[in-house]
Amino acid sequence: MLRHFPGAALALSAWVLPVPGVAAAHTGPTFANPLFAGGDPWITQVSGVYYYSASQCGVAAICIRHSRSLSGLARAPWIGVWNPPDRGAPNARDIWAPELHHINGRWYIYYAADDGDNDHHRLYVLEAARPEGPYAEADTGLPHGHLAESSRHWGIDPDVFTAADGRLYLTWSCTDHHDSRFPQRICLARMRDPLHVTGATVALSTPRRPWETRGKPIQEGPVGYTRAGHTYITYSAGASWIPNDYAVGLLALTPGASPLDASAWHKSGPIFDHHGTVYGPGSVVFVPSPDGRQWWNVYHAIERLDCKPAYVCRDIRMQPMHFDDLGAPVLGVPYKAGMALPLPSGDLRQAHGS
Repeated sequence: MLRHFPGAALALSAWVLPVPGVAAAHTGPTFANPLFAGGDPWITQVSGVYYYSASQCGVAAICIRHSRSLSGLARAPWIGVWNPPDRGAPNARDIWAPELHHINGRWYIYYAADDGDNDHHRLYVLEAARPEGPYAEADTGLPHGHLAESSRHWGIDPDVFTAADGRLYLTWSCTDHHDSRFPQRICLARMRDPLHVTGATVALSTPRRPWETRGKPIQEGPVGYTRAGHTYITYSAGASWIPNDYAVGLLALTPGASPLDASAWHKSGPIFDHHGTVYGPGSVVFVPSPDGRQWWNVYHAIERLDCKPAYVCRDIRMQPMHFDDLGAPVLGVPYKAGMALPLPSGDLRQAHGS
């Protein structure tokens, strides 16, 4: 689930602490997490610019901020890009997890929304010619840019990605019901184009392992990607409203198999979990450094156990990561707040870009 809040600027410092995946002898400027307050981060990089999308940012229902440096996102102003048409619309309330995607020269924002009743959460998409908009409810053939899939069930956290077969897919958090009854699972469907789903919805995974059922049986926030010819989906598991329940899992597709074959996906995890005073890490998204020499994991976490509901205390963080030879993410453990980390490679040079 998504909750976003405006936040404070990134802290810079001048002392150094060795970090796995980053040169231990680094003597340049550093930063410290958290970057700013918020949850469920989403970042896409297009033509050297990082675009971060969010809801509930204080200036519009859906907003973006952009920068030529990863660290610069913490200082970039929010730009309001869309507000719902009216309070009675089915997509007017509880706007969660907006993801900004650039596909075939057009810009799309995929999100979940309802009419004020969580049982009515469904998937929607906006479209624009430019990242800053103006955005309109996309012409999906249904009112308000509703993104229909075959089950017509409850759904949140839509993500689109290209699998190793070169085709576009939609993945999201789903149930077996028209309402929000548990468990929440990971679903997948083929897309004919960025605005239309084709074929049947397939449930890929159900939360059954102990770390996926902390608080409630939930899998949400899926993000698909392809690397080294392999297709993966990361996801978050556990109850978002309990501080220490959230963790990250991974689904890996057997090479050569159809993404629509649920039996060809293999679960592992947690691949990222609580550590020390960092609780409930989740909603990971992987982005390259400005010069392309490194990969960074951007995620949310919580520093307190007394926050109820937990998601109102989330903040956004980033740290270096890498992929193994098969393209699977190696994330390590979340670093504690205040720990000095070298800026992403090439980030200092871009620090004043926007």
